[in-house]
Amino acid sequence: MTRPVVVTEPGRGHRVGNVEFLARTDDTPFFNLGIVVLAPGQGVPGHVHDDEDDSFLVLDGTLSVTLGEDGRRVEAGPGVFVLVPAGTRHAIANEGTTDVRLLNVHAPGGFDRRIGLPPEPG
Repeated sequence: MTRPVVVTEPGRGHRVGNVEFLARTDDTPFFNLGIVVLAPGQGVPGHVHDDEDDSFLVLDGTLSVTLGEDGRRVEAGPGVFVLVPAGTRHAIANEGTTDVRLLNVHAPGGFDRRIGLPPEPG
């Protein structure tokens, strides 16, 4: 079965909270692609994805990333890419005074559904 081409115009993705999904599990089983905006003080506490890689490409602002059991800290500014392999503990936070925008890829797909985006009907 051939999947259709997906073109998502700016601001026209599927939203769940502060995540705008550009590629969903309905579009491809291989990954989810989203733009995440973290306001100052927002973040995601430490967690592990057992079966998927999680990655971040910072577009604007500075993303504070805490990695691994030893708590290694990375201050990721615009253009910095962070790949967190499956099974690696990580946390992200915006500790600055302006919004952080980042491109987020989870592979394989499924993240969108876990945080509340329902499958398309039909």
